Amino acid sequence: MTLAATLILLIFIIAFVLILGEFVHRTTAAWMGAVAMLIVGKLTGTLDWCTHGECDGNLFAAIEFNVIGLLLGMMIFAAILEISGFFEFLAIKATKLSKGDPWMLVVYLGTFTTLISVVIDNVTAIILIAPITIKICDKLEISAIPPLIAEAILSDTGGVATLVGDPPNVMIAASTGFTFNSFIEHLTPLTFFAWVATLGYMRYYYRDWIETRPKHVEAVLAEDEWAVVEDLVMMKRTLVALGLTIAMFSVHELIHLELEISAIALGGAGIALALSMPDLPEVVEKVEWPALLFFAGLFIMVGGLEYVGHLSALATWIFNTFQNPLMLAIAVIWVSAIASAIVDNIPFAAAMIPVIHKLGELSEGDINTAPLFWALAMGCGFGGNATPIGSSANVMTVSISERSGHSITTAEWMRVGLPVMLITCVVATIFMILFYDTLYVNP
Repeated sequence: MTLAATLILLIFIIAFVLILGEFVHRTTAAWMGAVAMLIVGKLTGTLDWCTHGECDGNLFAAIEFNVIGLLLGMMIFAAILEISGFFEFLAIKATKLSKGDPWMLVVYLGTFTTLISVVIDNVTAIILIAPITIKICDKLEISAIPPLIAEAILSDTGGVATLVGDPPNVMIAASTGFTFNSFIEHLTPLTFFAWVATLGYMRYYYRDWIETRPKHVEAVLAEDEWAVVEDLVMMKRTLVALGLTIAMFSVHELIHLELEISAIALGGAGIALALSMPDLPEVVEKVEWPALLFFAGLFIMVGGLEYVGHLSALATWIFNTFQNPLMLAIAVIWVSAIASAIVDNIPFAAAMIPVIHKLGELSEGDINTAPLFWALAMGCGFGGNATPIGSSANVMTVSISERSGHSITTAEWMRVGLPVMLITCVVATIFMILFYDTLYVNP
């Protein structure tokens, strides 16, 4: 291993430790690592940071702007819907539907969050729903911890179903060309069974909390959900624009529309802005810019690992260890799940995507990489449930809970999340075994 390769690997490890330990903000850690790699690469002549023409080892070319554009577009939709009062409307509606029953509150809020996560990434969904959940639970004088954990875990699980539901899926689609419809075909049936199994375990685990009788139920049920809608016209127009955008995700490959999915998302967001006319500075303020910058820094770091050969070495090791294609896919599910429980599933997915591409290159066509990418989506999505740091949605949930006085401990999370990870990964393994030849070998 050359000096440059050693330094690049060391920088990557240090950045991961900083991100995992939350010693500095994750975006700061990612960009510290990215800049350090750029400097080492420039000084050693190993990596470049040119912005014109063809450059070997150009780290800026490693940034997946299709991913960043898609997330930005969906965040704009979420910001407008929040300004209009749509999400608070949903929360109160869920409470009234539950009639104060704690378990039905979990079911309705968890289902709403999951449905939102199917069309808007789960991080954004949690940012919007979790604070409202805490307000409702405070009014009912019950612990907010069970519904908060349920929302995060169910949104992580449900987000596996579609291209835009989970950031790793967005990254996989950008790298492979898998379409919106492909994700629905390959992952939605599996996700349904995994989601139901997850809800079943939660019903068992929270059996004592469910017996809690909330206070002030009558006052909460008397609230008018329409009263919290700040701008009904804005809400309706934004939902129409969002519906059209999702429809375009689904049909653009059928009508051979030569547009990246990020262009569709940003175009739809632009239509929503034009139709709804919200306060633009307020929309800009609500966009999660640190998350987008984190992605950019992360892509640069992973690009550095790829250019100096570390990912090729990892691909070679995996290829030599697992020769059977089906066993290789199953191994990717479980390795991805375990790794995503230890570190955030976003950086792990970013690191594994080029590894799988390398596997395909090294096998000279003997290995079909399509099942491996579907396995990666399963493992990253389901494995992130195990710990509070397994996915960005989990991290956000814990952060919101701490600020509200309903702190979620790591031990409490893992008592729910770890069994859920095992259950859902078993479901994924069964699906891979049963449908490997008929479904997953196709992109």
